[in-house]
Amino acid sequence: MKKITLITILTVFMLILTGCHKSDSPTVVLEEMADAFDDLIADMEKSDDVDSAIVSIEKFSVVMKKLKPRMDKVKEKYPDIDKTFKGKREFPEEFKDLKKRFEEIGPKLSALMGKMIKYMGDPKFQEAQRKFQESIK
Repeated sequence: MKKITLITILTVFMLILTGCHKSDSPTVVLEEMADAFDDLIADMEKSDDVDSAIVSIEKFSVVMKKLKPRMDKVKEKYPDIDKTFKGKREFPEEFKDLKKRFEEIGPKLSALMGKMIKYMGDPKFQEAQRKFQESIK
């Protein structure tokens, strides 16, 4: 009976561990990055004061900071990916399905920056903005 219980516990534990592991495949990492930007845009659109804007930016910064090591691995494999996001290079063929999604995010982010400008005088917002900038480098 102890062996069965032990085997069951180990099996459940292994399933949990494998289920929690996030893939480092470039496509998955870029999809998670796009999700983070979509969440930021949605959260900022709902924000109606500086405090809620700060919460939105800090939430995004935390996600991007966790994603950064995995994104760095993508950059190792695709060194020109930064140029892709800056519009200086086409998306690699492997990511053609993500191209449209990132093209849609760009204008939304630009519009979002206009909203962020009205909070720039607030020192707390400036600190959140600094963290935001660090998280996307």
